[in-house]
Amino acid sequence: MELSISITVLMPRRLLLLVVFLAVNVSATDGMFQGKIVEPPANQPAASGWIYIQGRNHALRRVEVSHAAIAFGSEVPTDQRRKCGVECLIPGQEVRIIAEQDSSGEWRAKKIEILKLVTRGTRPYVSLQAP
Repeated sequence: MELSISITVLMPRRLLLLVVFLAVNVSATDGMFQGKIVEPPANQPAASGWIYIQGRNHALRRVEVSHAAIAFGSEVPTDQRRKCGVECLIPGQEVRIIAEQDSSGEWRAKKIEILKLVTRGTRPYVSLQAP
């Protein structure tokens, strides 16, 4: 009798812990998306360490990039590659991003792959200084 009581008490607790554990892991979801870096919308000022990506379907995503690893895709010729930080992320570039969506819905880039470069005349807008 005592064994059945402890099982009925322990099982719901274990089930609850499992559900909580899974909910925490699901809240930090990784995603991969691709698009062009664009200027911030007119009603949004450029924010330090953030860029905007517009996908083929015209969906716009704001992505935090200050801690992302940046690499060049195989589409970029070897002679055009160089060591690159967030200062290399300029409007018009085609990028692929692997990011984590936080609990507030913001995307935080882990890896950015530059797929297509733009001409040098385009000015960068990613600000590295604190507001």
